[in-house]
Amino acid sequence: MNAPLPATSQFADVSPGTLQQFTTLLLERLAASELPELGGMIRLHGRWTDPGRASGKSYYGAKIVDDGGSQAKVEILASLVASRGVLPGHLVIATGRLAVRSTNYGLEVRLVATDIELGDQEQAAKTEVAQQGRMTIERLRSIPMRRVPFPDRDSVSVTLIHSNSAAAQVTQDCMAELSKLGDSVGVFPVKVNMLDPVAIATAIRDANSDDIVMIIRGGGDAADFEVFDDPRVVTALSSQQAHRVVGLGHTGNATLLDLFCDFSANTPAQAGAYVRERVQQRQRLLGDAGKDLRLAKERMEALEKERNTAQAQLQTASELLAKAKGGVPAWAVAVAFAVGATLAYLIRG
Repeated sequence: MNAPLPATSQFADVSPGTLQQFTTLLLERLAASELPELGGMIRLHGRWTDPGRASGKSYYGAKIVDDGGSQAKVEILASLVASRGVLPGHLVIATGRLAVRSTNYGLEVRLVATDIELGDQEQAAKTEVAQQGRMTIERLRSIPMRRVPFPDRDSVSVTLIHSNSAAAQVTQDCMAELSKLGDSVGVFPVKVNMLDPVAIATAIRDANSDDIVMIIRGGGDAADFEVFDDPRVVTALSSQQAHRVVGLGHTGNATLLDLFCDFSANTPAQAGAYVRERVQQRQRLLGDAGKDLRLAKERMEALEKERNTAQAQLQTASELLAKAKGGVPAWAVAVAFAVGATLAYLIRG
């Protein structure tokens, strides 16, 4: 006969979905604690064989295999693959982070890639999308260069286009400057893959701010900034009707966007400081103008008081003059006039 369970025993009632989420959390913690070298960014080398079917904007079941036949699943934006000219059979290097999930079909390990590049001996396919990413002198000359003034408003709205990486400290540095404006600024963050020209160009075109569009990213390899020379990105920014601010990398990083924006900052933090300083400058000017207006009003009130006093003095003199004609001695009129003038001077002082 089995002994009864202790009264203190407790059971956790869960659904299959909850159990999968719990398993996923345990695996992620295990990877972070026991496999720290896999908890950061990974560069996966192999042959791009089967992108699978795109779901929305991304490939979720793409495969990269090695010479031994081992394969790894990759999740990556379809537009990023197309812009790099990657086709099945190409040797590639995919960069991203490890993701472990528990699904209805068991455990699944995949690489969530933020970039993909061809191997040294590979040539990019001459697809329509890849060709669009080549800048020529003719295309550069065809893009209009113009300037949009800083918005003359008491408060401004900013569409902040930045990296979708959770570790992007530069976003916090920029926001630290903008937050000093308090209610005078409204910020609408837009996260994108800063290596995908299609995603960046789309974010610029879809910016919902009528005042300022700001693009920021931190430092990195020189190749990481080629995306900001892409004609699709440059054209999108040149067509924006809002005031355009860019803060890309550090002082030594230069891109074509620096030529087509309204203000180019050396760093993301400086981009935020630029907006803050311009808004605060307008607030100071409005404060000085209000002070001058108050002083002018006080001066007008003083002048009006002097006018009323002078009118009263003139009225008194006129009355005395009329009485003088009726027999009042002239010396009395002169004394009364002098007294009135003295009183007017004292009141005005």
